[in-house]
Amino acid sequence: MPLDYSKWDNLELSDDSDVEPHPNIEKGTFIRLRQRKIREDRENRRIRRERIEATLAMNQGLIARLSAIRSTFAAAQGAALQQAVEQLDRDVAAGREKKEDPSEADMVNALMARIADDLLKGEVLDGAEARRDGVVAQLGGHLEKLERAMGELERELDEVRKEEAKHVSPDSIMHTGFDRSFVAPGAAGAAGPSAAARTVTTDEVLNPGSVGKHRDETEDDVDDDGDLKLDDDARAFASIKGMSNSMDYIHKHLAVVSDKKADQILGHAFTLELAGNHALSKQYVRQSLILTYILQMGASGVNVFFNRVGVKGQAQDMFERDVDSRYKHIVGRCQVIKSEGEEAEQVESIQLQCDDPNAPIRMSVPDAEDDPERVELFSQLPVDMQEALRVGTLEAVNRVLADVPGPEAERLLSICGQGNFLVIDGEIVVDPNEEPTESKAE
Repeated sequence: MPLDYSKWDNLELSDDSDVEPHPNIEKGTFIRLRQRKIREDRENRRIRRERIEATLAMNQGLIARLSAIRSTFAAAQGAALQQAVEQLDRDVAAGREKKEDPSEADMVNALMARIADDLLKGEVLDGAEARRDGVVAQLGGHLEKLERAMGELERELDEVRKEEAKHVSPDSIMHTGFDRSFVAPGAAGAAGPSAAARTVTTDEVLNPGSVGKHRDETEDDVDDDGDLKLDDDARAFASIKGMSNSMDYIHKHLAVVSDKKADQILGHAFTLELAGNHALSKQYVRQSLILTYILQMGASGVNVFFNRVGVKGQAQDMFERDVDSRYKHIVGRCQVIKSEGEEAEQVESIQLQCDDPNAPIRMSVPDAEDDPERVELFSQLPVDMQEALRVGTLEAVNRVLADVPGPEAERLLSICGQGNFLVIDGEIVVDPNEEPTESKAE
């Protein structure tokens, strides 16, 4: 079958052999100017089309609203007419307010205000019927104007679309080539006929094997606590003291000079500081910064570092200040971590409040001749709770609960509820922010 190349007839080229640029204009500049003009014209056509479409949609909404108002006024009689006039007055008052970004309703109110002004100029003020006839006539005129404007906008929109059709643009020729998805197979025999299919969307990469490999390597570098693992050579280098010994070790083990080893040593310094080993933590910070400085000095970083920083002088003083600054930062962070951990360890206590302060409180303590089951339940309570129940006040019980963790307090209240040791006729509020619970301590 013959191929149809007609769609390329409208292709705009920024570099066309049939067009000769001006002798004083460089060809490259001419091509860039043509490219900019093509893009600007295409963008202007798009903006013009979207503006016309938005105006058409807005005018359609206005016509619908004004037609409804006109029909309401035309058919209004008696009380309905009086209500319509009152509503008109409210719309006029709202339409006189100036707004920066008016909505469709605001535009209708503004139009009604203009109609009211026109009626005022025409001295159509006496009687609801006269105002009704004036509003209906004015709305009819405005509707005719809107309909004429709609026709002009539709013709203008057709012209813009025809103009866009004359030029090939990326939006007109580009489309989605293909999408890929697959349904992950379930375990054999695990999914029955009613099992729902699950669609999984994946990203296609150039080297699929590298994704899983990088993830496995990252997981291998982290221990069970989520900290970076410390390799043997990094641990050995971190324990070395003195610049000369560090230089000798690096010359024998050049693989230790890497960002990975520096991060491992610095991360372990945090762990040592949290454990209270301050001297060794600062030692690890110093050795980590040695590797960092060497890496920043380029290919000859080992010799340059130890020739400048390995001897006493301004460079070594600057390095030691950097070590102190980095170690102080680690100390501050560890203090914050410890304080957050201490706050997390604090447990919330339960306090009982009665919704009605005048509600009677009954606390019953079993004696030796009472029901054996109640005696057994009472014996499960701690001594201070037993004494608080013997006192017979809610304040005494709350003093005991204040020193008891939340789960343990709930267990004690559950025992009191089972044995009817604590009964309040009102409602008990465990937390002032929660709804009242049952009257028994459960």
